Amino acid sequence: MKRKEFPTRVRVTVIKRATKNCVIYCEVCGLPTKDFQIDHIIPAALGGPATLENARLLGRCCYSVKNPNDTKKAAKTKRVEAKHLGADQPKQQIKSRGFKRVERKEKLPVPPVRQLYE
Repeated sequence: MKRKEFPTRVRVTVIKRATKNCVIYCEVCGLPTKDFQIDHIIPAALGGPATLENARLLGRCCYSVKNPNDTKKAAKTKRVEAKHLGADQPKQQIKSRGFKRVERKEKLPVPPVRQLYE
């Protein structure tokens, strides 16, 4: 699945929303920042839409904490979905009793070929 990026209109609106007195502030911790990212509140990997309601501006301090947590949640979601659909492989070989060995008997000789019309 391709990652859903925010449209330019949404990014501009989020940056304007986080700007006060010509300074951009992190929307989580409130500290001024020059290095920021527009982040999905509900991660895109978990079905979060690329809308203004699901967008917020994060400074480097907050994004570096949130991003690894989102990555773990997305990976777990993919594993659970694969298991639910039956797509994951069993961890070990399936053990069974198997079938009884049967000794093979010698093949019967092939009868001679007879002509139909003599």
